[in-house]
Amino acid sequence: MKATSHFLIAALLTLLSATALLGQEYTVLKDLKAEWQVNQEDRFEPFQKKTGDVSTVYFWIEAAKYPGVALHVSSTEPVSLFVNGQLAAQHSTGLYLKIDSLRKVFHAPVLQIGVHQTRVKEGGLQTTLETVSNAASTAIVPLQFASFRDFAIVGMMILLTMLVVIIKLNPKLTSDYFSITKIFSMREGEESQVYSRITSSTNVLFYAYSSLMLGYYLIIIFHFLPTHYSAALAFQATTFWEAMREWTRLSFIVLALFFLKIVLVYGLSFVFGMREVSGIHFFNWVRLLLGVFGVLTIILFLYFITHGQREGFYVFLLSMMSWLLAGWTILILLKLQRAMGHSMFHLFSYICATELIPFLITIKVLYN
Repeated sequence: MKATSHFLIAALLTLLSATALLGQEYTVLKDLKAEWQVNQEDRFEPFQKKTGDVSTVYFWIEAAKYPGVALHVSSTEPVSLFVNGQLAAQHSTGLYLKIDSLRKVFHAPVLQIGVHQTRVKEGGLQTTLETVSNAASTAIVPLQFASFRDFAIVGMMILLTMLVVIIKLNPKLTSDYFSITKIFSMREGEESQVYSRITSSTNVLFYAYSSLMLGYYLIIIFHFLPTHYSAALAFQATTFWEAMREWTRLSFIVLALFFLKIVLVYGLSFVFGMREVSGIHFFNWVRLLLGVFGVLTIILFLYFITHGQREGFYVFLLSMMSWLLAGWTILILLKLQRAMGHSMFHLFSYICATELIPFLITIKVLYN
């Protein structure tokens, strides 16, 4: 029921980007800044009298007084907007909300609007009531949630189509990559040819697919993370094509990290005198990404497509990424111990350089 109500709110609110409506004419009816209130010890007081940093301002609108009027919220920093205590928009720097639509959704004659951001600045946040021209009000503008949902569906179709093509090209290698049991097996099979062809065209195709899958996984999670995750703010999108662009950009970054991983693993295995483990190491790392994160991506897709928007669930999926990479560091240490004759200290130094340090950097970037 809660998920359904979230969908109805997202579906009925008309979110229009000011920059997307080039050429439209509008008139400011009222600047709401004078009516800003802050919550101080369970009571409201004027914003002008508040000393110190403020992260949330409130104001009230009598919906019946403003038929056909839109609430315009613009800011130099991303904001999250709440209507009668429910999240209506987030990670936005400019949006329109039709008062009539808000009244129908919340069935309330008086609307409490809350605007939240890291720090409210007087010159940075603007809240006004405006009348929009007839031409603009009848324009067909895709809703933010619907656009991102379309991206999620199209993105999953692209991933599934690409997977079918890869299976057709090399079914044996595909079964090896997606064998989750082999990730946890302490014995390696007869895969020496696979390990020696780690940069073959077929393997590179798997790296590209893994990059797209991880990019897809992260771009959806980033869309719902709180504003204090700076990495998430760098990949925000409000339209279908913006989401496709950010997915492509993030996937290219992940693919570049794949090749950096190859250089790191093969280079350091040579430096540590353990060239025999480089193929085993990297191949099983890709196995982990394809197998485990493939399952997580499906779970994420199903949750999102059924209108799941609980922020805590997306934070949990991001934390799963950290826990899995930490578990992988321990697992690969045990696997490589059986594949080489060097001391544990020698192997641990190699793992620190190839896994532990990159893991800590990843955590720093994701949670900064």
